[in-house]
Amino acid sequence: MPKKSAKVERILDIAIELLKTEGDFGVTMRKVASVADMSLSNVQYYFKTKDDLLKAMADRYFQQCLDDLRALPVMEEEKTLRPIVSMLLSHGHELSDMCRIFREYWAISTRNESIESYLSDYYQTMVVVMKEKIAPLAKDQTSQSRAVSILIPFVEGYSVTAKAMPVSLDEMVDTIEAMLLVNLRGDY
Repeated sequence: MPKKSAKVERILDIAIELLKTEGDFGVTMRKVASVADMSLSNVQYYFKTKDDLLKAMADRYFQQCLDDLRALPVMEEEKTLRPIVSMLLSHGHELSDMCRIFREYWAISTRNESIESYLSDYYQTMVVVMKEKIAPLAKDQTSQSRAVSILIPFVEGYSVTAKAMPVSLDEMVDTIEAMLLVNLRGDY
């Protein structure tokens, strides 16, 4: 890896870790430089502003999340839906690192139009990827769109509220799986 790329990757690794552990306000250019054992001017050489750093972090992190989604198998049979729903809902129930980072980006997006745009692009791409994954189960395009429009917002919202819900994770997986199957079959 060229020296420049190694430094950029190190800066991004540290900044993402700080975002995960300390939140948006813990990610300062000075703190990233200190933890990376670099000068502030060195970090600013690669990322002129915190906004530039946040965008680069979003590019990298959202791409990793999309790559993980793309790696999921296409759901050829209805029985393949449950494990995927369970995996997606488990992130919220366990408050995974992914959930922590997304919560920070959601908060940042309320104050930062570029990050809001990055999130919107991410979710639009996520829709395309998820539609590809469930296509064999869907009666038609409308069924496919309805199922994805239930799944994605539910998973995102559940990641915030899961621990406060009076129903277990397994029961929620059953409920969401049933709702998705009704919509995928066009039984609405």
